[in-house]
Formats: sequence, structure tokens, C-alpha cells
Amino acid sequence: MSQLRCAAYARYSNERQNPLSIDDQIRKCREFADRKEWRVLADHLYSDEAISGATGNRPGLKALLAAAKSKPRPFDVVLIDDTSRLSRKLRDALGIFDELAFLKIRIVFVGQGIDTDSEQAEVLLATHGIVDSLYIRELSKKVYRGVEGRALQGLHTGGRCFGYRNEPIEDPTQRDQYGRPKINGVHLVIEPQEAEIVRRIFELYANGYSFKRIAKRLNFEHVTSPRPQTGRISRS
Repeated sequence: MSQLRCAAYARYSNERQNPLSIDDQIRKCREFADRKEWRVLADHLYSDEAISGATGNRPGLKALLAAAKSKPRPFDVVLIDDTSRLSRKLRDALGIFDELAFLKIRIVFVGQGIDTDSEQAEVLLATHGIVDSLYIRELSKKVYRGVEGRALQGLHTGGRCFGYRNEPIEDPTQRDQYGRPKINGVHLVIEPQEAEIVRRIFELYANGYSFKRIAKRLNFEHVTSPRPQTGRISRS
């Protein structure tokens, strides 16, 4: 039998998680392939960073599936660390299972020992998929509960808001894992320069300017626009 050619897929959920998780997942896939004397193809390592497994809109996953459909078939097996890396939704996981099975491509979840080439694979995938789906639902409830609690306390619930700056509330009596004061929440504090721009936008709108006209005028005057978030103030 010829040596099986392997692609590998890895994913981690959000920007607070360690990006090295991708490397660790790929490493586990390589170790599994080595034990089987299979070959992991360097050109077919796919990953998605800081993207939830509850969505199918993942560039790395899309690229993997697109490659699987190309001819001649570029690989025989897709290695994935565990079922939750593929999807947190059972329906999506089974859909990918069927799509790759139609293309005669196996999926092996190396951490759980699930190989879609076996007769029990669909049952095992469904069982683990139910657990993965329940996890994301419970996590969603917990996140909502936490955000609701911060709002009821008058604290900022997250993200950046143009016209304000995030001001952490430090507890000098407690320390985090890095020895810094523990942050118990974040207040929004008015940022004077940005607030002036916000007030001007409202004034222009009140004077009959459309959103498009306001944007054109501010761009013409080189007024600083909101910038994408590049870091976090909260430390947890």
C-alpha cells in the first residue's frame, strides 16, 4: 500500500487564546502521521486563528475544502486534533464528514482516535459533536450572563467606543498571575478630542447632512476616523 498523503487543519477560538495552540495541534497531527508512517504535506497545512468553531465562515477551512475538490486529489487524509476544532455545530461537522467522504478523503481526529474510515465513525462523530454543541451553547449563556452583570453594575461590557477610552478599575489589594493589580472591570471615560468629533457629526446631521455627506466632509478635512482594535486594556 502506498504511503498516505495527509493535510492537517487546526483552529483556536479567540484572540485571548495562545496562538501557539495552532503549532501544538499541527505537531500532534505530525506525531500521529509519523507513527502511521504517513506523510504530512507542507503545502496542505490549514488553520484559522481567533475564529469560533460555531461558524462555517473560516478562510482556512474553506481553503481546505476547496483543495479537497481539486483534481487530481491532492491528499488522502485530513488530520485534526479533535472534533471541536472542526466545528462546534453537529450539523456542520456531519456536513463536512459527508462532503469529504464523497471525495474519498478520510478524516482522522487524532486526539480521540476517530477515523472516518471505520464503521463506527459517524456514531462517534455524532456523539462528540453533541458534546461540542452543548459546550458552545453553555458558553454562550455564561458569556451573556457575565456581560449582563457588568452592564447592571454600570461597567463597560467590552470593545472600543469612539468618543471614549477604556479605563481599567484596578484592585490594589489583589494581584494577577503577572504580579500586577487585578482588574475588576472597565469604565468608559470621555475622550475629549474624539467626543468633539462625535458632537460635530450630530450637529451636521441635525443641519440636514446625510451620512454619506458627513463622511465625505470629514474625510476631506482629514479628520481622524476610528481605528481597529490592536490590543486589550483588561488583563485576565
